Amino acid sequence: MSYNYSNPVVSSLERNSEVLAGTSGQLMTLEGTAKKAVMLIALCLITGFMMYFKAEGMVADMIVNGGSGGGLYGITTMALIVGAVLGLVGTFFPKSAKVVAPIYSIAEGIFLGGVTAVFESRYPGVGFAALSATVVTALSMFIAFSTGLIAATPFLKKFLMMAGIAIILTYIINLVMHLCGGSGIETIQVENHSLLSYGVQTLICAVASLFLIWDFDNIANSHGRVGKEYEMAYAMGLLMTLVWMYLEFLKLFAKINSDN
Repeated sequence: MSYNYSNPVVSSLERNSEVLAGTSGQLMTLEGTAKKAVMLIALCLITGFMMYFKAEGMVADMIVNGGSGGGLYGITTMALIVGAVLGLVGTFFPKSAKVVAPIYSIAEGIFLGGVTAVFESRYPGVGFAALSATVVTALSMFIAFSTGLIAATPFLKKFLMMAGIAIILTYIINLVMHLCGGSGIETIQVENHSLLSYGVQTLICAVASLFLIWDFDNIANSHGRVGKEYEMAYAMGLLMTLVWMYLEFLKLFAKINSDN
């Protein structure tokens, strides 16, 4: 079995001779992909901070006036849905990434800003800790990949694929349990402070972080092989991993904060 990429977008690109030839006459470069990734990350951060400060006031109003928070939860949920849909569109139709990626970044920024405001109201300081951990880990993974300290070997890719599927299935089961009125899977709840829960959440953070190695490997291997118009698709994939990392770090630090 070939483990070229966990995201269908890349395998479809590599099977398409038109993509490999570069329909624009230009080929993808590391510099071009990096610039687009920085643009998407900046867009997500700016939107996220704007939403955070807006949501912070809404959360404070909920606490003081006893509001339901329907407005905040409605905006955050809508942003989550829009981000998920655009993520799927960008994945299966990579040519659309040029249009959907910036909108995806904005949607994710709104979602992350709202979620962070809620977490901050309950566990002060976790937002900054999660953001710092994401930045430091991303830089560490990039250095580790660039120096060859961690390579995207077939074994690592196979492990990440299986772990990723297991995590997705766990979250789906947990969501279904919540929708059915249950408390969800106790081990992955923020308020669960068992050693197993800490171990599972730490492992999920590690898996999310290692997916960056896979992303970097795909970008490096596609340099000069696919059309320049697909740089945005790779940049969008990188942002998806960073968003996932941030959310997992946010939950980990919330767990630690609630245990003190």
